[in-house]
Amino acid sequence: MHTKIHDLKPGYYWYTMANDPLAIIHIHDDGGATLMGTDFRMEAQGVADMIQQGERFFWIDPPVL
Repeated sequence: MHTKIHDLKPGYYWYTMANDPLAIIHIHDDGGATLMGTDFRMEAQGVADMIQQGERFFWIDPPVL
């Protein structure tokens, strides 16, 4: 499912802003996200705010089974 707030599909992404190190974020079906390694959950609007602030997201291909 895609959210109207942003266009990231559900799955895992590397994300970064400026010169910060890469980190992993899990985008959920509802457009919200969990920052990997934490229990911090944000709503879809929080993800849209990250995009608007210039954070870049890079899709991580799921492993081939």
